[in-house]
Amino acid sequence: MKQYSAIGRMLVFLLAALGSNSCVGTTTPTQGSPQALLAAVTKSNVRDYWTTDFGRKKRSGGYSVIVPVESAEKLLESIRVQVPSGYVAFIGTTNNLDNPKIKGAELVIAPGQDQFDIVRLAATDAVNYDKTTDQIIEELRRWDSQFGIDIWQAETDTVQLKLKSIPVDLPEFSQGLYEFCPDIVDQGVGDIVSLQAAVKQEGAIFLWWD
Repeated sequence: MKQYSAIGRMLVFLLAALGSNSCVGTTTPTQGSPQALLAAVTKSNVRDYWTTDFGRKKRSGGYSVIVPVESAEKLLESIRVQVPSGYVAFIGTTNNLDNPKIKGAELVIAPGQDQFDIVRLAATDAVNYDKTTDQIIEELRRWDSQFGIDIWQAETDTVQLKLKSIPVDLPEFSQGLYEFCPDIVDQGVGDIVSLQAAVKQEGAIFLWWD
């Protein structure tokens, strides 16, 4: 059973045993470019694409590297303070189902204007719950307007975010969160009260649709 967790813990739970890979399809960085930033911060080979659909589809127009899961969030923090205007940086695919399977976390810099473009770039949806990418973004925008959020990881079926403040009516929010993403309770913490406690304690949300 997958567990709802704090920032990055689910990432580590899923992939703690995995390391980074050297990657094909790399590109030579130009100084001051997103490629150069990725190369300088991560010391990894830069790919001229990022992936969606559990790593099985390559998307052009942006750049990515594969880094160890345990260092991905810290590296992202370093990149975000330097990312060029017109780009967004995020952790993308971590659950890679490609053949051959790539081990590690994907760190992405791709064109975008705000954090909601991260969800679009990752092509996140909840197909089993009839929720499109745009519908997910609509809900995330509502949260952002109410209490502020910071989306830092997104992939095919997952979005991770930090809360800038705790919702005032936490029981009501937790009930709505469950309705929006049932799996974090049904296959995670087990009940709404535990979900409410986790949100309050961690100040973070792990959205995952099986």
